[in-house]
Amino acid sequence: MRGLFWVVMGILFFGVSCSKNKPKTLFKTISSNHSGITFVNQLTPTPELNILNYLYYYNGAGVVAGDFNNDGLQDLYFTSNQGADKLYLNQGDFRFKDITNISGIDNISGWTTGATHIDINHDGLLDIYICKVGGYRELEGKNLLFINQGIDGDGVPSFIEEASKYNLDYSGFSTKAAFFDYDLDGDLDMYLLNHSVNPNRSYGRGSKRESFDKQSGDILFRNSGGYFEDVSQDAGIFQGTIGYGLGLSISDINSDGYPDIYVGNDFFENDYLYLNQGDGTFKELISESQNRLGHTSHYSMGNDIADINNDGLTDIVSLDMLPENLESYKTSGLEYPYPIYQQYLKNGFAPQFMQNTLHLNANGDNFSEIAHMSGINATEWSWGALLQDFDNDGLKDVFISNGIRGATNDMDFISFIANEKIQKQLEGGMTKKEMAFITEIPEKKVPNYFYKNNGDLTFSDVTQSWLTKEGSFSNGCAYVDLDNDGDLDIVVNNVDQEAYVLENTLDKSSKNHSLQIRLQGARQNPNGIGVKAIAYTKQGTIAVENFVSKGYLSAVPHTVHLGIGKDSILDSLKIVWPNGKYQVLPNIKSGNLKLKIGNANKDFYTQNPTQIPRMFNAWDSIINFRHKEQQTLDFDRDPLVPFSHSNEGPCISIADVNNDKLEDIFISGAKLQPSKLFFQQKNGTFSQAQAEVFDEDKISEDISHIFFDADNDQDLDLLVVSGGNEFLTGSALQPRLYLNTKGMLTRDTVQFKDIQINASKVVAEDIDNDGDQDICIVSNQVAGKFGDTPKQYIFTNDGHGAFSDITKSFASELASYGNIKDMLWKDLDQNGFPDLIVAGHWTPITIFLNDGKQLKKQQNNGLEHTNGWWNTIEMADLDQDGDLDILAGNWGLNTKFRATKEQPITLYRSDFDENGSIETLVTHYHGSKETAFASKDELAKQMPILNKKFLRYKDFAKATIQELFGRQKLENAQKKHVTLLTTSYFENDGKGSFSMKELPKIVQASSINDIFINDIDGDGHLDALLVGNNFEISTQLGRLDALHGLYLKNDGNGNLLWKENLNISGAARKIEQLTIKGKPHFVVTRNNDFPVFLVKN
Repeated sequence: MRGLFWVVMGILFFGVSCSKNKPKTLFKTISSNHSGITFVNQLTPTPELNILNYLYYYNGAGVVAGDFNNDGLQDLYFTSNQGADKLYLNQGDFRFKDITNISGIDNISGWTTGATHIDINHDGLLDIYICKVGGYRELEGKNLLFINQGIDGDGVPSFIEEASKYNLDYSGFSTKAAFFDYDLDGDLDMYLLNHSVNPNRSYGRGSKRESFDKQSGDILFRNSGGYFEDVSQDAGIFQGTIGYGLGLSISDINSDGYPDIYVGNDFFENDYLYLNQGDGTFKELISESQNRLGHTSHYSMGNDIADINNDGLTDIVSLDMLPENLESYKTSGLEYPYPIYQQYLKNGFAPQFMQNTLHLNANGDNFSEIAHMSGINATEWSWGALLQDFDNDGLKDVFISNGIRGATNDMDFISFIANEKIQKQLEGGMTKKEMAFITEIPEKKVPNYFYKNNGDLTFSDVTQSWLTKEGSFSNGCAYVDLDNDGDLDIVVNNVDQEAYVLENTLDKSSKNHSLQIRLQGARQNPNGIGVKAIAYTKQGTIAVENFVSKGYLSAVPHTVHLGIGKDSILDSLKIVWPNGKYQVLPNIKSGNLKLKIGNANKDFYTQNPTQIPRMFNAWDSIINFRHKEQQTLDFDRDPLVPFSHSNEGPCISIADVNNDKLEDIFISGAKLQPSKLFFQQKNGTFSQAQAEVFDEDKISEDISHIFFDADNDQDLDLLVVSGGNEFLTGSALQPRLYLNTKGMLTRDTVQFKDIQINASKVVAEDIDNDGDQDICIVSNQVAGKFGDTPKQYIFTNDGHGAFSDITKSFASELASYGNIKDMLWKDLDQNGFPDLIVAGHWTPITIFLNDGKQLKKQQNNGLEHTNGWWNTIEMADLDQDGDLDILAGNWGLNTKFRATKEQPITLYRSDFDENGSIETLVTHYHGSKETAFASKDELAKQMPILNKKFLRYKDFAKATIQELFGRQKLENAQKKHVTLLTTSYFENDGKGSFSMKELPKIVQASSINDIFINDIDGDGHLDALLVGNNFEISTQLGRLDALHGLYLKNDGNGNLLWKENLNISGAARKIEQLTIKGKPHFVVTRNNDFPVFLVKN
């Protein structure tokens, strides 16, 4: 007995010790024993209704937070898919009372989805609007509106259902509703988000969105004196059968005072961004242009909108189901192969990829999708996003609800259920026997996520320090200050599990403050829906909007919460009401504040112009040229490559060709498109010249060109090189020299006739100081052989335009050095001879010093481990210390790829399956594990043996690359590495060594393809203009489309700071300066598009 006593005491002591040592998290889960909230969204599948015959059976339900009895405490309303909704009254101290039955709430039948609150009859009492699914299979029902009848002596509100009175008793496939004043007439209108129930078998054409479906099409209701009328068609709202609406957010995206609408659609249909035109109509931006937002999430779930970088513009987060866990990722259905994706675009759909998206608002019209760079791209099967300041530091953080009871995209389950015999059984109608198939679906019971805003466009995963990790099937969620302590708590509706009440335990020791604002608006909008609050602090500006439909199927209180950081007193607070009237309050203390619209005057939008003065204006093309790229075939030929090499152009060269003192333009065409020469006229227009000369060689894809005086006759000749991975050999890969005779160009047929090169760049430079221009032509790719090492060339000029190949004698180290995308010649060692600086794919930035006799690679200069996917390189004295620094454009950080010396991206080239052909295998590190980036299906298409060795996706997901491809074959393969992906600024120390210097984070949001360095603003310091993007990328990586051109200003100390975007959308390739009518302009070329001209204001 004595021994047993000590065993028991030891266990008790161990338990107490563990409890004491358990780290404190920011959020604490309140148990139902304390809170009294025992609500469970319990699902009970039947043969008549289950995940195999209702595709949104596992999508969960919502939660509404609002003060329904006006006692100053926020109450909670939970919707239940199949059971009874519940209304809980807040009693204080995180204790709640279930008043559902005594309040008159009765919603127990049918299928319920989302809910929100509104004071629809302007009596000072919150009402509840509930969305339901009706008219599908055995489901019947209409949307409900419970009108608050008042509060009894015990503080209990009572409700009566009156949706039909307001024409809001809609019956269809409803998801969620949002009330807001879209026409600014003073009352609240409503957007009703609905969803299709059609299985996702064929995506058809995007034009289906313009059709009408009364059950699945969204509806915009205009409030006409308390009666809500459908104005969707007149307003320009899509109502087609392909709308799978799951996410809905309202915000004034473009800061014009009119609220806009963002809709997240599941499956293949585009998301919708409706910009309010101010005349009762909306313009849908995504279907209008593929470049304004770039790509969106593919299987869009919930979304939210808030200003994440405190620039006064609201940004958009949309959730998807990209797994963070590698095994889960490899067993999940991934993106379509690129050839199918191309067809998808042709059918009228916008680019979409399976990932969370964060669209950083550039100017209300253009957006940069930066989720990968920001670190929030992959959070498993995600539903609700909440963007709010949970630690009151003045920056919006992110909460994400997660998990699903049955992951129907599991590839092993898809293989199982696709069995022909099983499909016949299901088509005949389900019985209890067929219900057993559902047990084959794996569940994803995963934790919810918290991300802390770092203030630099990135977020840190703080899930473990902010919340005790616990797997759940979490869906609807809302933030709410349940205990009125100035920080935001969170409530979550779970499937098959009690709802979460998460108390925010932020204490005074954090020294962060907050402000809670209660609004008293106009009579028809008493709670100030649509108000903007702008706080001015010593650290900057913080802005929030008062829209309550948030958090996937859910709603938050109409109290405005502002985390304001260390300052307990704001410099000032500006409140902008929906009618444009505003008020400014100086020296506002943190805590609670109540404001009335009657104290507002003046018009915010006339006195505070939303258009910020800009350095540049973008013009449409003033030359008659549109680059017309051929369909990309790289992924048909080799599905395992990460990106294409056949979409490199167009290049542009500026020169006075006809010697009339006006600068002319030569721009290169794609395959089967001739390059064009344009002569500038005195009036600033451009006319095409000598079309027949270049039409003869239109088969070539011209990649680079240079005007130079080849034959020393004092005029400018033209050398054009081609490539683009379109041809393996042949005349289409021969450099072409055009000699200039009095402004007329004639093709030379002798020079370079024995040279065939899949070229990337040509430069003319007097490398031997003999007074004439020599030629260097480099290549980044052996045509048709991804990553193989091409040959590089240097040609000496005899002074009369005859060129000889001297690569072997003058540049033996360069000849087969590696892949080179860009180069420049600068005299770095000041010996009088220009040195060669090169950058390309798989190779480090490299300097070859020129002693006049040969090029020798410079050693130990700090650039040894800079292997990248470099696209461009420039040098200039950015810090004005007398030497040349490097600014080089790379792949960036906005895909799942990361690379270091210790964990590189690796290219393996080998005949892995011994079928006589070389396979391309590209790997990267996911955490600490090296893994192929391509999917199992893509790999097995090239190496069918993989399907024999690893029939199940689960087995494939667990295998190492050594087990998949063979340790010996990997060791013997041709290998290349990438160790650095960031666009980089390398500072020259003046002693032959370079060190990296930080650039603004936004620079890493996409690939940088060209850089222009000059004193842009005339302050005596060198600034930089950057352009980029690349669209032809493996669908497993997404699309690099976040860049709209960047102007980086030099602060005078050699630091480059993000000044503004250039408003250039699309895949920009080159930027050059030219003078038009005596005024400097910039021209930016875009792949498969018109060039854009920039003029300084």
